Amino acid sequence: MNRIVYSSILLTVGALIVVSPVEAKLLKPAMNGEEKEILIVNSKRRLYYPIKSDGLQYALEGPMRLEFISRYPVLKKKKKSHPFQYRIILDGSDTVIVNHRYKIQKSIKSVQHPKHQYTYSGNYFINLKKGQHSIELLEGKDQKYPVLIRVITKDFEPLGKGKTILAPMVHQNAVGLITGNKEINYYECTSNLPLQIEAKGQKTLRIMSRLEFSESMGQEESYRLRIREGKKVTGTYYFNTERSSVSQIIGRPDKVPGKWRSCEIPVKKGIHTYSVEVADQDKSVLTRFILY
Repeated sequence: MNRIVYSSILLTVGALIVVSPVEAKLLKPAMNGEEKEILIVNSKRRLYYPIKSDGLQYALEGPMRLEFISRYPVLKKKKKSHPFQYRIILDGSDTVIVNHRYKIQKSIKSVQHPKHQYTYSGNYFINLKKGQHSIELLEGKDQKYPVLIRVITKDFEPLGKGKTILAPMVHQNAVGLITGNKEINYYECTSNLPLQIEAKGQKTLRIMSRLEFSESMGQEESYRLRIREGKKVTGTYYFNTERSSVSQIIGRPDKVPGKWRSCEIPVKKGIHTYSVEVADQDKSVLTRFILY
């Protein structure tokens, strides 16, 4: 399955316990990671790996979150924004094409290539369920230089108390969803019906989501949520889900909710307004917002 995505993306898998990632660490490739490049970022040495023709391969065990931090090297005289691309193959079956376009971040320096400059980082996220997983990174097409990448892993721990349920600033009536013996309110979101959420930091905003399955859909489907703050795209998060066998949408017998998926937005100090929209024209997603 081949999917094209833009900006920051997340593939995530739900569980019964709400979790939060902690303890970040750099993941080294299991194969083809001999070549490295050191960039100076905010006075700190950061290790990157170039994605070349042989690709990079990773072997890891979930559950965990992966963050892919990528930059593209360019000549110093090139001041415009630069597109770059790479591919991720998850568990040998699902291929995602990641496209970024960023301007030069002048403060970034390379130890090995002092004549090059580097773009701002493109960030891509994947949450992995429990078990063994393989990740293969392959180069994009028609690029003069290899994309530089570092993969950060984070473990998970249960969330504590202090969670706040947020409602959209302007919204339709909540959609009730029965799961087990509980009724939980969600808010419907589509490409034509974005939702706005106001959050006060310094905290984390968790967005819970469930795809609405129609009769014409298969057992498994994918969808994307795009998050903006003003005109800036905070991230576009990619999810793969399947029909839930234990939940139902109140008043919509022709629709089946997907298993829940989630993404997290770090909320800086102050009051922030986020716009949440579905990046797929023909899909409807039920959303729930938790600030903690």
